Amino acid sequence: MSNGRYVDGYWCEAVARSVDLADTWRLSAQRTPSPEAALAWLREQALRLADALGHAPPFGTTADVFRDWAADHAYQRIQLAALASGQPISANACGPDRIHGQGRDIEVLYSLSARPIHRDATTRHLLRTL
Repeated sequence: MSNGRYVDGYWCEAVARSVDLADTWRLSAQRTPSPEAALAWLREQALRLADALGHAPPFGTTADVFRDWAADHAYQRIQLAALASGQPISANACGPDRIHGQGRDIEVLYSLSARPIHRDATTRHLLRTL
């Protein structure tokens, strides 16, 4: 990596955000050693989230976005190349969800993302000497 930086793995997250409630919930997170492992983790999380959301409307449409993304290997090759070149990637879907205590459906953005973990070369050198 240029400027004395290198990639020290990839940070992956599954989050849900509600603008209405001004809140974010981390559903899952994982550090992976490679872009391929990051993409595999994202696929697994996409299918888990789709299963949790179910098939019935109104949640089924949001779930279908993640099922379709998990099956789109051509697009994932593009995302893999982007991630390997240092760019963050994501798969996102928005839809209604029932939040406990609200008594109504709230718009929720579900986001699966992966990004490189950048370190500088001095950190790498220090870690090797410890």
